[in-house]
Amino acid sequence: MLSIDKQILFLLSRADRMETQQIISIYERRNYTAPYIRNALSRLKKEGYADSPSRSAYLITEAGRRFIRSINLKPQRYREAWDGTWELVMAEIPEALRKQRDRFRADLLQIGFGLLYSSVYLSPWPYREEVRECIRRHGLESFVTVFSGRMPEKDLGPQEAADIWRLDKLESNYRGKMIWYETDFQPRLEKALAAAPNESDPLGLFTLYLELGEAISELNLEDPMLPAALLPADWAGRRVQDEFTLCLQRIADTIPSASPYASFFKSN
Repeated sequence: MLSIDKQILFLLSRADRMETQQIISIYERRNYTAPYIRNALSRLKKEGYADSPSRSAYLITEAGRRFIRSINLKPQRYREAWDGTWELVMAEIPEALRKQRDRFRADLLQIGFGLLYSSVYLSPWPYREEVRECIRRHGLESFVTVFSGRMPEKDLGPQEAADIWRLDKLESNYRGKMIWYETDFQPRLEKALAAAPNESDPLGLFTLYLELGEAISELNLEDPMLPAALLPADWAGRRVQDEFTLCLQRIADTIPSASPYASFFKSN
């Protein structure tokens, strides 16, 4: 799933339903075109994450809510203790189902699995329900086996994890996002926050919230959120996640309660 799709799904999760034009108006402020947003909504509907009771409105499905809950809980893995148990997925999917195979593989990687061997994926975290949902969605029940256990004969440490999950590339992405945040995003945010109350721009603040949220979404979809035992000692991921999350909350707290955008931050 693209990060913009995930973000639109988040908005749908915070409302009973949203008019298509309302979604387009929000994202036009971020320089997304109407056709681009309509295509994103169509993708969400095709994947079963959203439904359209009419041509002009969308709402989230139960599958969409499960996906949002799963992805939003993912960063909490950084604070969990790992018991040394692995979750493994073996997928022997025939070439005739290549399209489903490629989509299933992409879903596994976004959940947080890494490729151990050909057609064998592993994760230090239990994602049994998420994997089952992917198997069901792609119709691969006959070709995938999921099991968990320890691997005492195979010693996997930070170096092995770095190779399996390409942590060097991920860390570079984290550092690049932090440079963007400090040199580009923060100055624009501080300027917006410094505006007098009668000059404040709720949509502008909400747009900044969505912009930073999309940056976090991109990282969340890439990051397996590995336990400390599998990460380099100076891993940047958790620090960047913490900084961005605090900033998101700061923006949310600044949006006026009377604004039409405040409803997106209420408990659901």
